[in-house]
Amino acid sequence: MASEEKPPSHDVDKSTSVAHEVKVAEADIKDEAGAFAVRALMSGAVDDEASRKVRRKIDYRILPFMCITYALQFIDKTSLGYSSIYGIIPDNKLQGQDYSWASSIFYFGYLLAEYPGIAILQRFPVAKFLGVNIVLWGAILMVTATCSSFSGLATARFILGMVEATISPGFVAITGIWWTRQEQAGRSALWISFLGVGSFVGVLLAYGIGHIQGSLSTWKYIYLILGSVTIAWGIAFALFVPDSPTSVKWLGEDEKVVAIQRVIENKTGTKSRHFVKDQVMEAVTDPKVIVLGLISFVNAIASGGLAFGSLIIQGFGFTPLQTTLMNLPLSIVQVIAQLGGGFLTTRISSSRLHVASVAMIPPIVGTVLINQLHESNKWGRLVGVWLLGSYPVGFMIILGLLSTNIAGSTKRSVASGWVFVCYCVGQIAGPQFFKSTEAPAYRSGIVAMLCGFVLNLILNQVLRFLYVLENRKRDKDLEGKSEDEIAEMKRTGDLQGFEDITDKNNATFRYAL
Repeated sequence: MASEEKPPSHDVDKSTSVAHEVKVAEADIKDEAGAFAVRALMSGAVDDEASRKVRRKIDYRILPFMCITYALQFIDKTSLGYSSIYGIIPDNKLQGQDYSWASSIFYFGYLLAEYPGIAILQRFPVAKFLGVNIVLWGAILMVTATCSSFSGLATARFILGMVEATISPGFVAITGIWWTRQEQAGRSALWISFLGVGSFVGVLLAYGIGHIQGSLSTWKYIYLILGSVTIAWGIAFALFVPDSPTSVKWLGEDEKVVAIQRVIENKTGTKSRHFVKDQVMEAVTDPKVIVLGLISFVNAIASGGLAFGSLIIQGFGFTPLQTTLMNLPLSIVQVIAQLGGGFLTTRISSSRLHVASVAMIPPIVGTVLINQLHESNKWGRLVGVWLLGSYPVGFMIILGLLSTNIAGSTKRSVASGWVFVCYCVGQIAGPQFFKSTEAPAYRSGIVAMLCGFVLNLILNQVLRFLYVLENRKRDKDLEGKSEDEIAEMKRTGDLQGFEDITDKNNATFRYAL
Protein backbone atom coordinates (compact mmCIF):
# COMPACT_ATOMS: atom_id res chain seq x y z
CA MET A 1 0.00 0.00 0.00
CA ALA A 2 1.48 3.37 -1.05
CA SER A 3 2.33 5.77 1.73
CA GLU A 4 0.23 8.95 1.95
CA GLU A 5 2.02 11.89 0.35
CA LYS A 6 2.23 15.26 2.07
CA PRO A 7 0.96 18.21 0.06
CA PRO A 8 3.64 20.49 -1.39
CA SER A 9 4.53 23.44 0.85
CA HIS A 10 3.32 25.98 -1.70
CA ASP A 11 -0.13 24.40 -1.55
CA VAL A 12 -0.10 24.79 2.24
CA ASP A 13 0.91 28.44 1.86
CA LYS A 14 -1.87 28.98 -0.68
CA SER A 15 -4.40 27.33 1.60
CA THR A 16 -3.28 29.49 4.53
CA SER A 17 -3.51 32.62 2.36
CA VAL A 18 -7.03 31.75 1.22
CA ALA A 19 -8.11 31.06 4.79
CA HIS A 20 -6.68 34.43 5.88
CA GLU A 21 -8.50 36.24 3.07
CA VAL A 22 -11.76 34.58 4.08
CA LYS A 23 -11.18 35.64 7.71
CA VAL A 24 -10.46 39.22 6.62
CA ALA A 25 -13.53 39.31 4.38
CA GLU A 26 -15.73 38.11 7.26
CA ALA A 27 -14.12 40.34 9.89
CA ASP A 28 -16.01 43.08 11.69
CA ILE A 29 -13.92 45.99 10.43
CA LYS A 30 -14.81 49.02 12.56
CA ASP A 31 -11.92 51.14 11.39
CA GLU A 32 -12.52 54.28 9.33
CA ALA A 33 -10.24 52.87 6.63
CA GLY A 34 -12.97 50.36 5.71
CA ALA A 35 -12.44 48.77 2.29
CA PHE A 36 -8.88 50.12 2.14
CA ALA A 37 -8.12 48.26 5.38
CA VAL A 38 -9.50 45.04 3.87
CA ARG A 39 -7.30 45.49 0.78
CA ALA A 40 -4.27 46.24 2.95
CA LEU A 41 -4.80 43.15 5.11
CA MET A 42 -5.18 40.93 2.03
CA SER A 43 -2.13 42.40 0.30
CA GLY A 44 0.44 40.90 2.66
CA ALA A 45 3.73 42.60 3.49
CA VAL A 46 4.24 46.07 2.10
CA ASP A 47 6.96 46.63 -0.51
CA ASP A 48 9.89 48.49 1.08
CA GLU A 49 10.36 50.96 -1.79
CA ALA A 50 6.63 51.71 -1.97
CA SER A 51 6.59 52.21 1.81
CA ARG A 52 9.52 54.64 1.68
CA LYS A 53 7.90 56.61 -1.13
CA VAL A 54 4.62 56.97 0.78
CA ARG A 55 6.42 57.78 4.02
CA ARG A 56 8.33 60.61 2.34
CA LYS A 57 5.07 62.11 1.10
CA ILE A 58 3.54 61.83 4.57
CA ASP A 59 6.59 63.40 6.21
CA TYR A 60 6.72 66.32 3.78
CA ARG A 61 2.97 66.99 3.70
CA ILE A 62 1.95 66.52 7.35
CA LEU A 63 4.94 66.90 9.70
CA PRO A 64 5.65 70.58 8.89
CA PHE A 65 2.07 71.50 9.77
CA MET A 66 2.29 69.64 13.07
CA CYS A 67 5.65 71.17 13.95
CA ILE A 68 4.70 74.77 13.21
CA THR A 69 1.32 74.42 14.91
CA TYR A 70 2.94 73.07 18.07
CA ALA A 71 5.42 75.95 18.08
CA LEU A 72 2.57 78.45 17.68
CA GLN A 73 0.59 76.80 20.45
CA PHE A 74 3.51 77.11 22.86
CA ILE A 75 4.15 80.74 21.92
CA ASP A 76 0.48 81.62 22.25
CA LYS A 77 -0.26 79.91 25.56
CA THR A 78 2.93 81.33 27.12
CA SER A 79 2.21 84.82 25.81
CA LEU A 80 1.21 85.78 29.35
CA GLY A 81 4.78 85.13 30.46
CA TYR A 82 6.22 87.29 27.66
CA SER A 83 3.76 90.09 28.40
CA SER A 84 4.36 89.97 32.17
CA ILE A 85 7.43 92.21 31.82
CA TYR A 86 5.82 94.59 29.32
CA GLY A 87 3.03 96.05 31.41
CA ILE A 88 0.15 93.56 31.40
CA ILE A 89 0.22 93.30 35.22
CA PRO A 90 -0.37 97.03 36.02
CA ASP A 91 -2.62 97.59 32.97
CA ASN A 92 -4.97 94.82 34.17
CA LYS A 93 -4.65 95.88 37.82
CA LEU A 94 -3.32 92.47 38.91
CA GLN A 95 -2.48 92.23 42.61
CA GLY A 96 -1.35 89.49 44.99
CA GLN A 97 -1.96 86.08 43.47
CA ASP A 98 -3.93 87.48 40.48
CA TYR A 99 -1.08 86.76 38.06
CA SER A 100 -0.81 83.17 39.35
CA TRP A 101 -4.54 82.68 38.82
CA ALA A 102 -4.41 84.27 35.37
CA SER A 103 -1.77 81.69 34.51
CA SER A 104 -3.65 78.77 36.09
CA ILE A 105 -7.11 79.56 34.76
CA PHE A 106 -6.02 78.71 31.21
CA TYR A 107 -5.89 75.10 32.38
CA PHE A 108 -9.32 75.24 34.01
CA GLY A 109 -10.65 75.89 30.50
CA TYR A 110 -8.36 73.18 29.16
CA LEU A 111 -9.68 70.77 31.82
CA LEU A 112 -13.33 71.56 31.13
CA ALA A 113 -12.98 71.02 27.38
CA GLU A 114 -10.68 67.97 27.45
CA TYR A 115 -13.11 65.04 27.45
CA PRO A 116 -15.81 66.70 25.29
CA GLY A 117 -13.08 67.70 22.84
CA ILE A 118 -11.61 64.21 22.67
CA ALA A 119 -15.09 62.73 22.17
CA ILE A 120 -15.58 65.09 19.22
CA LEU A 121 -12.14 64.15 17.87
CA GLN A 122 -13.19 60.49 17.81
CA ARG A 123 -16.39 61.22 15.89
CA PHE A 124 -15.40 64.00 13.47
CA PRO A 125 -12.61 64.60 10.92
CA VAL A 126 -9.48 65.20 13.00
CA ALA A 127 -7.65 67.77 10.87
CA LYS A 128 -10.70 69.91 10.09
CA PHE A 129 -11.69 70.04 13.74
CA LEU A 130 -8.17 71.04 14.80
CA GLY A 131 -8.00 73.69 12.07
CA VAL A 132 -11.17 75.35 13.35
CA ASN A 133 -9.77 75.34 16.90
CA ILE A 134 -6.53 76.97 15.73
CA VAL A 135 -8.50 79.81 14.10
CA LEU A 136 -10.58 80.26 17.27
CA TRP A 137 -7.56 80.45 19.56
CA GLY A 138 -5.99 83.06 17.28
CA ALA A 139 -9.14 85.17 17.51
CA ILE A 140 -9.18 84.89 21.31
CA LEU A 141 -5.55 86.05 21.47
CA MET A 142 -6.45 89.19 19.56
CA VAL A 143 -9.38 89.83 21.90
CA THR A 144 -7.01 89.53 24.89
CA ALA A 145 -5.40 92.81 23.78
CA THR A 146 -8.63 94.59 24.77
CA CYS A 147 -8.53 93.35 28.40
CA SER A 148 -8.15 95.92 31.17
CA SER A 149 -9.03 93.97 34.34
CA PHE A 150 -8.35 90.64 36.03
CA SER A 151 -11.86 89.38 35.22
CA GLY A 152 -11.48 90.16 31.51
CA LEU A 153 -8.00 88.65 31.29
CA ALA A 154 -9.05 85.56 33.22
CA THR A 155 -12.05 85.04 30.93
CA ALA A 156 -9.91 85.28 27.80
CA ARG A 157 -7.35 82.88 29.25
CA PHE A 158 -10.09 80.41 30.26
CA ILE A 159 -11.60 80.33 26.75
CA LEU A 160 -8.13 80.09 25.20
CA GLY A 161 -7.55 76.95 27.27
CA MET A 162 -10.80 75.46 26.01
CA VAL A 163 -9.95 75.83 22.32
CA GLU A 164 -6.35 74.62 22.73
CA ALA A 165 -7.36 71.51 24.71
CA THR A 166 -7.58 69.13 21.74
CA ILE A 167 -4.34 70.02 19.94
CA SER A 168 -2.00 67.61 21.74
CA PRO A 169 -4.51 64.69 21.85
CA GLY A 170 -5.26 65.38 18.19
CA PHE A 171 -1.58 65.23 17.28
CA VAL A 172 -1.21 61.95 19.20
CA ALA A 173 -4.07 60.56 17.10
CA ILE A 174 -2.56 61.85 13.84
CA THR A 175 0.82 60.28 14.70
CA GLY A 176 -0.84 56.91 15.30
CA ILE A 177 -2.77 57.11 12.02
CA TRP A 178 0.14 57.86 9.68
CA TRP A 179 3.37 56.37 11.09
CA THR A 180 4.59 52.94 12.21
CA ARG A 181 5.50 52.23 15.84
CA GLN A 182 9.19 52.46 14.96
CA GLU A 183 8.69 55.81 13.24
CA GLN A 184 6.43 57.35 15.86
CA ALA A 185 9.13 58.00 18.46
CA GLY A 186 11.18 60.09 16.03
CA ARG A 187 8.20 61.93 14.54
CA SER A 188 6.72 62.66 17.97
CA ALA A 189 10.09 63.92 19.14
CA LEU A 190 10.27 66.23 16.12
CA TRP A 191 6.89 67.93 16.49
CA ILE A 192 7.14 68.07 20.28
CA SER A 193 10.64 69.57 20.00
CA PHE A 194 8.96 72.57 18.44
CA LEU A 195 7.95 73.51 21.99
CA GLY A 196 11.57 74.61 22.26
CA VAL A 197 11.52 76.16 18.79
CA GLY A 198 8.36 78.01 19.79
CA SER A 199 10.04 79.19 22.97
CA PHE A 200 13.08 80.41 21.01
CA VAL A 201 11.02 82.18 18.34
CA GLY A 202 8.66 83.55 20.99
CA VAL A 203 11.54 85.10 22.87
CA LEU A 204 12.85 86.75 19.69
CA LEU A 205 9.37 88.00 18.81
CA ALA A 206 8.86 89.38 22.31
CA TYR A 207 12.26 91.06 22.12
CA GLY A 208 11.43 92.62 18.75
CA ILE A 209 7.94 93.66 19.79
CA GLY A 210 9.45 95.18 22.95
CA HIS A 211 11.03 97.84 20.72
CA ILE A 212 7.72 98.95 19.19
CA GLN A 213 6.92 102.53 20.12
CA GLY A 214 3.24 102.78 19.24
CA SER A 215 0.04 104.18 20.66
CA LEU A 216 -0.75 100.88 22.44
CA SER A 217 0.98 99.28 25.40
CA THR A 218 3.76 96.92 24.27
CA TRP A 219 2.05 93.79 25.63
CA LYS A 220 -1.00 94.40 23.43
CA TYR A 221 1.09 94.17 20.26
CA ILE A 222 2.22 90.72 21.38
CA TYR A 223 -1.37 89.45 21.40
CA LEU A 224 -2.45 91.23 18.21
CA ILE A 225 0.51 90.00 16.16
CA LEU A 226 0.46 86.43 17.48
CA GLY A 227 -3.31 86.20 17.07
CA SER A 228 -3.33 87.32 13.44
CA VAL A 229 -0.55 84.89 12.50
CA THR A 230 -2.38 82.01 14.23
CA ILE A 231 -5.66 82.71 12.42
CA ALA A 232 -3.93 82.57 9.03
CA TRP A 233 -2.15 79.35 9.99
CA GLY A 234 -5.36 77.71 11.20
CA ILE A 235 -6.99 78.29 7.83
CA ALA A 236 -4.02 76.71 6.05
CA PHE A 237 -4.08 73.73 8.45
CA ALA A 238 -7.76 73.03 7.80
CA LEU A 239 -7.28 73.27 4.02
CA PHE A 240 -4.12 71.20 3.56
CA VAL A 241 -3.87 68.59 6.34
CA PRO A 242 -5.82 65.38 5.49
CA ASP A 243 -8.06 63.65 8.01
CA SER A 244 -7.07 60.07 7.12
CA PRO A 245 -5.23 58.01 4.48
CA THR A 246 -8.53 57.32 2.71
CA SER A 247 -9.38 61.00 2.19
CA VAL A 248 -5.98 62.32 1.15
CA LYS A 249 -5.69 63.78 -2.37
CA TRP A 250 -1.93 63.52 -2.83
CA LEU A 251 -1.88 59.71 -2.60
CA GLY A 252 -3.09 57.44 -5.40
CA GLU A 253 -5.50 54.58 -4.69
CA ASP A 254 -2.69 52.04 -4.42
CA GLU A 255 -0.65 54.41 -2.27
CA LYS A 256 -3.56 54.75 0.15
CA VAL A 257 -3.49 50.98 0.57
CA VAL A 258 0.27 51.14 1.18
CA ALA A 259 -0.25 53.89 3.78
CA ILE A 260 -2.57 51.54 5.69
CA GLN A 261 -0.33 48.50 5.12
CA ARG A 262 2.49 50.41 6.78
CA VAL A 263 0.59 50.74 10.09
CA ILE A 264 -0.93 47.24 10.25
CA GLU A 265 1.74 46.03 12.68
CA ASN A 266 0.88 48.88 15.08
CA LYS A 267 -2.22 46.80 15.92
CA THR A 268 -4.07 50.03 16.69
CA GLY A 269 -5.81 50.59 13.33
CA THR A 270 -6.24 54.15 12.11
CA LYS A 271 -9.43 55.46 13.70
CA SER A 272 -12.85 54.15 14.73
CA ARG A 273 -15.90 56.30 15.43
CA HIS A 274 -17.58 53.58 17.52
CA PHE A 275 -17.96 54.10 21.28
CA VAL A 276 -17.29 50.92 23.29
CA LYS A 277 -18.36 51.07 26.95
CA ASP A 278 -16.13 48.15 28.01
CA GLN A 279 -13.09 50.02 26.77
CA VAL A 280 -13.88 52.89 29.14
CA MET A 281 -13.72 50.54 32.13
CA GLU A 282 -10.55 48.95 30.82
CA ALA A 283 -8.88 52.35 30.51
CA VAL A 284 -9.79 53.57 34.01
CA THR A 285 -8.64 50.33 35.65
CA ASP A 286 -5.42 49.82 33.69
CA PRO A 287 -2.48 50.57 36.05
CA LYS A 288 -0.26 51.47 33.07
CA VAL A 289 -2.70 54.17 31.99
CA ILE A 290 -2.99 55.44 35.58
CA VAL A 291 0.79 55.80 35.89
CA LEU A 292 0.94 57.63 32.54
CA GLY A 293 -1.44 60.20 34.01
CA LEU A 294 0.61 60.57 37.19
CA ILE A 295 3.75 61.22 35.12
CA SER A 296 1.84 63.87 33.17
CA PHE A 297 0.78 65.50 36.47
CA VAL A 298 4.23 65.79 38.03
CA ASN A 299 5.71 66.95 34.72
CA ALA A 300 3.08 69.67 34.43
CA ILE A 301 3.77 71.04 37.91
CA ALA A 302 7.18 72.09 36.63
CA SER A 303 5.71 73.42 33.41
CA GLY A 304 3.18 75.51 35.31
CA GLY A 305 6.00 76.90 37.41
CA LEU A 306 7.90 78.05 34.33
CA ALA A 307 5.12 80.57 33.72
CA PHE A 308 7.16 82.52 36.27
CA GLY A 309 10.42 81.99 34.38
CA SER A 310 10.64 85.57 33.12
CA LEU A 311 9.80 86.99 36.55
CA ILE A 312 12.44 84.77 38.19
CA ILE A 313 15.09 85.91 35.71
CA GLN A 314 14.04 89.56 36.06
CA GLY A 315 14.42 89.10 39.81
CA PHE A 316 18.13 88.39 39.25
CA GLY A 317 18.48 92.08 38.34
CA PHE A 318 17.98 92.18 34.56
CA THR A 319 15.97 94.77 32.61
CA PRO A 320 12.83 93.64 30.68
CA LEU A 321 14.70 93.44 27.35
CA GLN A 322 17.67 91.67 28.97
CA THR A 323 15.28 89.25 30.66
CA THR A 324 13.74 88.40 27.30
CA LEU A 325 17.16 87.61 25.81
CA MET A 326 18.17 85.54 28.86
CA ASN A 327 15.32 83.17 28.02
CA LEU A 328 17.01 82.18 24.74
CA PRO A 329 19.48 79.65 26.20
CA LEU A 330 16.57 77.91 27.98
CA SER A 331 14.84 77.55 24.61
CA ILE A 332 18.01 76.20 23.00
CA VAL A 333 18.38 73.60 25.77
CA GLN A 334 14.77 72.54 25.19
CA VAL A 335 15.29 71.99 21.46
CA ILE A 336 18.58 70.12 21.89
CA ALA A 337 17.20 67.94 24.69
CA GLN A 338 14.04 66.99 22.81
CA LEU A 339 15.73 66.28 19.48
CA GLY A 340 18.51 64.43 21.31
CA GLY A 341 15.96 62.42 23.28
CA GLY A 342 14.11 61.55 20.10
CA PHE A 343 17.35 60.52 18.39
CA LEU A 344 18.33 58.24 21.27
CA THR A 345 14.93 56.55 21.44
CA THR A 346 15.05 55.72 17.73
CA ARG A 347 18.65 54.48 17.85
CA ILE A 348 18.54 52.53 21.13
CA SER A 349 15.78 49.96 21.41
CA SER A 350 13.58 49.89 24.51
CA SER A 351 15.12 53.15 25.78
CA ARG A 352 12.20 55.59 25.86
CA LEU A 353 11.54 55.58 29.60
CA HIS A 354 15.24 55.41 30.47
CA VAL A 355 15.80 58.53 28.34
CA ALA A 356 12.86 60.24 30.08
CA SER A 357 14.39 59.46 33.49
CA VAL A 358 17.86 60.73 32.55
CA ALA A 359 16.29 63.94 31.20
CA MET A 360 15.12 64.77 34.74
CA ILE A 361 18.67 64.94 36.13
CA PRO A 362 19.65 68.41 34.72
CA PRO A 363 16.42 70.03 36.04
CA ILE A 364 17.01 68.47 39.46
CA VAL A 365 20.49 70.04 39.49
CA GLY A 366 19.04 73.30 38.16
CA THR A 367 16.41 73.72 40.88
CA VAL A 368 19.06 73.06 43.55
CA LEU A 369 21.29 75.77 42.04
CA ILE A 370 18.44 78.30 41.91
CA ASN A 371 17.47 77.74 45.54
CA GLN A 372 20.82 77.09 47.19
CA LEU A 373 23.18 79.58 45.55
CA HIS A 374 23.48 82.99 47.20
CA GLU A 375 21.24 85.71 45.77
CA SER A 376 24.32 87.65 44.63
CA ASN A 377 25.33 84.76 42.35
CA LYS A 378 22.87 85.67 39.60
CA TRP A 379 24.79 83.93 36.79
CA GLY A 380 25.01 80.64 38.66
CA ARG A 381 21.29 80.78 39.42
CA LEU A 382 20.61 81.72 35.80
CA VAL A 383 22.44 78.56 34.67
CA GLY A 384 20.10 76.69 37.02
CA VAL A 385 17.11 78.12 35.12
CA TRP A 386 18.63 77.08 31.79
CA LEU A 387 19.13 73.51 33.06
CA LEU A 388 15.36 73.22 33.47
CA GLY A 389 15.12 73.02 29.68
CA SER A 390 15.40 69.22 29.43
CA TYR A 391 12.27 68.47 31.48
CA PRO A 392 9.86 68.53 28.43
CA VAL A 393 11.51 65.30 27.23
CA GLY A 394 9.33 63.53 29.80
CA PHE A 395 6.18 64.95 28.24
CA MET A 396 7.45 64.01 24.78
CA ILE A 397 7.91 60.38 25.86
CA ILE A 398 4.43 59.96 27.39
CA LEU A 399 2.76 61.46 24.31
CA GLY A 400 4.63 58.93 22.19
CA LEU A 401 3.54 56.09 24.47
CA LEU A 402 -0.09 57.21 24.19
CA SER A 403 -0.03 56.57 20.44
CA THR A 404 2.03 53.34 20.46
CA ASN A 405 0.98 51.54 23.65
CA ILE A 406 -2.80 51.86 23.74
CA ALA A 407 -5.08 50.06 21.27
CA GLY A 408 -8.84 50.43 21.02
CA SER A 409 -10.18 53.77 19.85
CA THR A 410 -12.39 54.42 22.88
CA LYS A 411 -9.73 53.24 25.32
CA ARG A 412 -7.14 55.48 23.67
CA SER A 413 -9.52 58.46 23.85
CA VAL A 414 -10.27 57.88 27.53
CA ALA A 415 -6.57 57.36 28.31
CA SER A 416 -5.64 60.55 26.41
CA GLY A 417 -8.30 62.42 28.35
CA TRP A 418 -6.93 61.13 31.65
CA VAL A 419 -3.36 62.06 30.76
CA PHE A 420 -4.35 65.60 29.75
CA VAL A 421 -6.67 66.06 32.73
CA CYS A 422 -3.67 65.23 34.94
CA TYR A 423 -1.63 67.64 32.82
CA CYS A 424 -4.18 70.38 33.46
CA VAL A 425 -4.29 69.76 37.21
CA GLY A 426 -0.50 69.96 37.34
CA GLN A 427 -0.48 73.16 35.30
CA ILE A 428 -3.10 74.67 37.62
CA ALA A 429 -1.23 73.62 40.75
CA GLY A 430 2.25 74.65 39.58
CA PRO A 431 1.83 78.45 39.61
CA GLN A 432 0.08 78.35 43.00
CA PHE A 433 3.34 77.35 44.68
CA PHE A 434 4.79 80.66 43.47
CA LYS A 435 3.60 83.07 46.15
CA SER A 436 3.77 86.80 45.48
CA THR A 437 5.08 87.30 49.03
CA GLU A 438 8.19 85.26 48.08
CA ALA A 439 9.04 87.29 44.95
CA PRO A 440 11.51 87.38 43.32
CA ALA A 441 13.08 84.16 44.70
CA TYR A 442 9.86 82.08 44.82
CA ARG A 443 11.54 79.39 46.93
CA SER A 444 8.39 77.33 47.55
CA GLY A 445 7.72 77.18 43.82
CA ILE A 446 11.26 76.01 43.04
CA VAL A 447 10.99 73.27 45.69
CA ALA A 448 7.67 72.13 44.18
CA MET A 449 9.37 71.88 40.77
CA LEU A 450 12.20 69.85 42.31
CA CYS A 451 9.72 67.38 43.80
CA GLY A 452 8.01 67.08 40.43
CA PHE A 453 11.27 66.24 38.66
CA VAL A 454 12.23 63.58 41.23
CA LEU A 455 8.79 61.94 41.11
CA ASN A 456 8.88 62.04 37.31
CA LEU A 457 12.14 60.09 37.27
CA ILE A 458 10.77 57.44 39.67
CA LEU A 459 7.40 57.03 37.93
CA ASN A 460 9.10 56.55 34.54
CA GLN A 461 10.83 53.49 35.94
CA VAL A 462 7.64 52.21 37.57
CA LEU A 463 5.86 52.40 34.21
CA ARG A 464 8.72 50.65 32.45
CA PHE A 465 8.56 47.84 35.00
CA LEU A 466 4.83 47.38 34.32
CA TYR A 467 5.42 47.22 30.56
CA VAL A 468 8.29 44.74 30.92
CA LEU A 469 6.22 42.55 33.24
CA GLU A 470 3.31 42.42 30.79
CA ASN A 471 5.52 41.74 27.76
CA ARG A 472 7.24 38.86 29.55
CA LYS A 473 3.90 37.37 30.56
CA ARG A 474 2.71 37.46 26.94
CA ASP A 475 5.95 35.97 25.65
CA LYS A 476 5.61 33.14 28.17
CA ASP A 477 2.09 32.42 26.89
CA LEU A 478 3.58 31.70 23.45
CA GLU A 479 5.98 29.05 24.75
CA GLY A 480 5.24 25.61 23.35
CA LYS A 481 3.36 26.93 20.31
CA SER A 482 4.53 26.04 16.82
CA GLU A 483 5.78 28.58 14.29
CA ASP A 484 2.56 28.14 12.28
CA GLU A 485 0.43 28.83 15.37
CA ILE A 486 2.44 31.93 16.21
CA ALA A 487 2.21 33.15 12.59
CA GLU A 488 -1.57 32.67 12.65
CA MET A 489 -1.81 34.54 15.97
CA LYS A 490 0.17 37.38 14.41
CA ARG A 491 -2.18 37.58 11.43
CA THR A 492 -5.14 37.58 13.82
CA GLY A 493 -3.50 40.29 15.91
CA ASP A 494 -2.98 42.48 12.83
CA LEU A 495 -6.64 42.05 11.93
CA GLN A 496 -7.78 42.86 15.47
CA GLY A 497 -6.15 46.26 15.19
CA PHE A 498 -8.82 47.17 12.61
CA GLU A 499 -11.58 45.48 14.62
CA ASP A 500 -11.03 48.00 17.43
CA ILE A 501 -9.64 45.38 19.85
CA THR A 502 -7.67 46.79 22.80
CA ASP A 503 -4.04 46.13 23.64
CA LYS A 504 -5.15 44.03 26.64
CA ASN A 505 -7.15 41.65 24.45
CA ASN A 506 -4.64 41.32 21.59
CA ALA A 507 -2.28 38.45 22.45
CA THR A 508 0.41 39.60 20.00
CA PHE A 509 0.46 43.24 21.15
CA ARG A 510 3.75 44.25 22.78
CA TYR A 511 4.39 47.45 24.69
CA ALA A 512 7.12 49.83 23.57
CA LEU A 513 9.57 50.67 26.33
